[in-house]
Amino acid sequence: MRTTATPGSYVIGGTMYVAGRLSKDDRLADLGLHGTEALLVGEAVGFVIKGVVGRQRPAVRPRNANSYQLFRGFGRSDAYRSFPSGHTTSAFAAAAAVTSETSRWWPGATWIVAPALYGGAALTGVSRMYNNRHWASDVLVGAGIGTFAGLKVVRYHHTHPGNRIDRWLLAGSLVPTSQGHVLRWSILPAPRALTSTGTRR
Repeated sequence: MRTTATPGSYVIGGTMYVAGRLSKDDRLADLGLHGTEALLVGEAVGFVIKGVVGRQRPAVRPRNANSYQLFRGFGRSDAYRSFPSGHTTSAFAAAAAVTSETSRWWPGATWIVAPALYGGAALTGVSRMYNNRHWASDVLVGAGIGTFAGLKVVRYHHTHPGNRIDRWLLAGSLVPTSQGHVLRWSILPAPRALTSTGTRR
């Protein structure tokens, strides 16, 4: 379960994004991009909190769930980066983003998609406690951060259509040529199309 959350979620999200761009499947590319972005946002927030809080992991002796020290988590030792659980954050960020995206396309499938993804994310958190890497509160807060990141990223992109990130990263195309196929990509936002009257839409 550990590698499924990180780096597994990044591999899955990146693969979906690339596959979507190559096959011109906008939904798949959208899902891969926004899912990966949710992972990055969730893990960035979690990283800062880990460093600032500096909570001791359960495996450290003497065992003390209340051992916190300001900024201790930014040190070299991983033993004081328990709060929140990064793997749980990643798992729930991916689950929230994918569930939110797919519920827009296939609302009737949400009752299948949501339990499967959130259930898998919950198992990631349980495995982190079972392996003595995190306290229960680390997992619960990680789940909250990940879910919030996933939902907010998807909501932002759908309430701000045509935002700069989407225009830059969802603008590639696979063009057939006499030699095979060529991937064309522009780092500039795509220009808006002209209407029949000559004005820009």
